[in-house]
Amino acid sequence: MRTLARIPRYMGAWLWAAAAIVCWGVMFPVGDLLMKHGSMAPSSVGMARYLLAAPLLFGAGFATLGRKAMVPRGAGDTAKLALLGLVGSAAMAQLLFVAQESVPSVNASLLESYVPMQVLVLTMLGGSNTTWRHVCCVAVGFVGSLLVLKALDGTGLRLGALSRGDLLVFLSGLCWAVYTVCGRPLARRLGGLPFTAWTVFFGGLWLLAWHAATSMCPTPPQTRLEWGCIAFLAAFPTAIAFLGWNEAQKGVPLSHLSFLEYFPTLVAAATGAAFFGERITALQWLGIATVLLSARLVPKETAAQP
Repeated sequence: MRTLARIPRYMGAWLWAAAAIVCWGVMFPVGDLLMKHGSMAPSSVGMARYLLAAPLLFGAGFATLGRKAMVPRGAGDTAKLALLGLVGSAAMAQLLFVAQESVPSVNASLLESYVPMQVLVLTMLGGSNTTWRHVCCVAVGFVGSLLVLKALDGTGLRLGALSRGDLLVFLSGLCWAVYTVCGRPLARRLGGLPFTAWTVFFGGLWLLAWHAATSMCPTPPQTRLEWGCIAFLAAFPTAIAFLGWNEAQKGVPLSHLSFLEYFPTLVAAATGAAFFGERITALQWLGIATVLLSARLVPKETAAQP
C-alpha cells in the first residue's frame, strides 16, 4: 500500500523532469534566433528572462501554496537562496553569454553535456558511492551527445583549439552542477516552487547589480521578435524548466536527474530539423541511439535511491 501511495509522486517528478528537458531543448534554437536577428545584449537577455519569470513563479506560488509557504524560513535560508541564485542563475547565464561572443553555438551547447560528469564528480567528492557502470554510462552518453552536436565525427573532435570561451562554457556548466547538487536539500525541504521563485528572482537581481557595477545600461526588447523570444524564454526555459528541474528533485535520483542533461541536445536537434530545416545526419542518429542506450544502461539500483 505504501508503495502504491508513492507512485503518483514518483511519476510526477519524472514528468516535471521531462518538461524541463523539453523546454531547455527548444531554448537553443529560440535563443539563436534572438541573438542573430535581435539587438539585445546577451547579459540583458539573461536579466530580462529572470525578472519576467520571477513574478510568474511567485504568482503561481501565492495562488497554489499561499503566502506563508513562499516566504523563506529565516535569514539562513534567504542567504542560501541568494547564493544559489548567484551561482545557478546569474553566474551560469553570464558565463555562457560571454562565452557565446567568442565560441560557436556547438561549443556553447556542450554546457548540457558537461553537467552529468560534473555532478558525478561533485557527488563522489561528497562521499557518495558510485559504480563503474554508472561512470561508463555517463562517458558513453557524453560521446553520444558529441555526435548529436556534430562535434565528433569520423575525423575526430571538431572543436578546434580550446579557447577562453570554451573554459567559460565549462565553468557555466559547473555553476549549474553546483546549483543542482548543493541546492537539492533546500529544494526538497522548501518545495520546488518557492526554491525556484527565489533563486530566479535573486539571479535577476544579481545581473541587475552587475549592470549597475559595470555602468552598463540594460538593453530592453525593441521589436515584436525580441518581445516574443524574451517572453518565451522567461515562461518556458526559465519558469517552467527551472521549476520542473527543482520539483523533480523530490522523486528522481540525483544520478538520473543529472543524466537527463544529455537529452536537451536531442530535443534541440529535433527542433532544428522540424522547424528550421536542419537535416539530421547518420552520425547524429547514431548519437541519439547512443544517448538512449546509455540511459537504458544506468544501474537500476541507483534509480531506486531517494
